[in-house]
Amino acid sequence: MLLTKHLKPNRYLEVKETELLLQSYEKGDEIPLLKPGLWQVAQGVVQLSKISAGGDEIILGWATANDSFGDFVTNETNYRAQALSNTQVRWCSLLDIASSTHLTRIFISQLSQRLIKAEQLLTIIGLRRVEERLWQLLLILEEEMGQSVVNGTRLRIRFTHQNLAQIICTTRVTVTRILGDFQEKGLISTDSQRHIIIRKN
Repeated sequence: MLLTKHLKPNRYLEVKETELLLQSYEKGDEIPLLKPGLWQVAQGVVQLSKISAGGDEIILGWATANDSFGDFVTNETNYRAQALSNTQVRWCSLLDIASSTHLTRIFISQLSQRLIKAEQLLTIIGLRRVEERLWQLLLILEEEMGQSVVNGTRLRIRFTHQNLAQIICTTRVTVTRILGDFQEKGLISTDSQRHIIIRKN
């Protein structure tokens, strides 16, 4: 859903047209967090994270099409948003959102979903067994950015073993071993581009 999709002509005047134009970012680009305001993803995948006091990156989740994000509460400078694929987003100021009932409903709904997803990710970090943490992470990624293929669901983003290890607080060696076990059990496979495929049951 794009911000202007359901706006009636007279409602559209409540929002500045220049702020609703799509902005494109390439894979690896950092998306600036304009304040005060919110980004909405129209296409692509954005990784949300924070940098800890020790300099480590803590993954908070991902925003995909029709998701919203932005550091409009804490105003901290260590909140990051990075495009994991070629991405299109649009920005809207909090003032414009507050002046439009329609936009307010859209962003409240999308931010509520963002919080639910963040809680899901936080929950799996608390699991004791690393195997269970990794498997639950793959299921979250399947839901967030899965693409249906003949033999299962392919993750549209290629995550390295180091990426996955960082998210679930373990080592790359451990993730490599467990993924090998998952492949032997027929739970996952990889394609020619090394994207993980969660196999059909």
